[in-house]
Amino acid sequence: MEARACYPGSIGEVIQGRVKGIDTILSCPVNLFTNVRIYECKNPFKKTFYPKSSQFLANVLKNWGYTDCIETLDIEICSDIPKGKGFASSTADLCGIYNCLIQLFHRKHDEDEIAAECIKVEPTDSIIFKNMTFFDYKTGAYKEQIGSYMEFYLLVFEGNRTVDTIEFNKKSIQPLSQIDDLAELTRHGVKKRSLDHIAKASTESIIRNQHRLRYDLLSEALRLKDVTGGLGIMGAHSGDALAIIYDDIKLMERAFVNAPHFKGYKAYKLRTITEEEFRNPE
Repeated sequence: MEARACYPGSIGEVIQGRVKGIDTILSCPVNLFTNVRIYECKNPFKKTFYPKSSQFLANVLKNWGYTDCIETLDIEICSDIPKGKGFASSTADLCGIYNCLIQLFHRKHDEDEIAAECIKVEPTDSIIFKNMTFFDYKTGAYKEQIGSYMEFYLLVFEGNRTVDTIEFNKKSIQPLSQIDDLAELTRHGVKKRSLDHIAKASTESIIRNQHRLRYDLLSEALRLKDVTGGLGIMGAHSGDALAIIYDDIKLMERAFVNAPHFKGYKAYKLRTITEEEFRNPE
């Protein structure tokens, strides 16, 4: 008994804030992946290295009535998604676990089920859904799918700081800003396939939430965006990773080659993935 699955991460949030009075998030998957293997063995000890994934596996199997299998299945994870950066590495791992389990036990993929099970483990990124989705990442009480994912290019600046998602969301930090207007701008952008609108919403989302989570590199990233033809900025909830959004790969490549060195940050290139790649990442 063995199954394998591959699942993408994200680069932070397109937008995050209060929509209709609810804390929500909307993210896009990128070409960073986790590869998960679940297999049967006599001494399943490797899953102890992955406590969130192990908990998720046990919860799902209990719900399905396969409690005995919890003691015979082990987990291997090989991921190129940065950990502790707000890149949805844990969410990607859990989705990979889920996709392995539905293979092994011949179940149908259920977005409501995976959302509920992920949230039992930790606040969850919206990349669990196959379309762009406003999602209540803490309770799952609100979900609004607004259209298929769009492809664009990202120049990423990643710092050294890390954050644990569970601990971060336990902190007594300032509440998220209201972003109903940005949500509407994003809906319009997705409907019209306008990256300009989406990038504008993403940039404003970061700026509005500076009181809650300060990005040390924001001013420099905004200046670099303006001089390199970028459309906007995306940020991760670690507060230590930003990405400039481009609709033209040549502009992004040129910006990468000529990007200044920011002390304590490394720069690299990513792109969001298409709907077809999302459904068939391998």
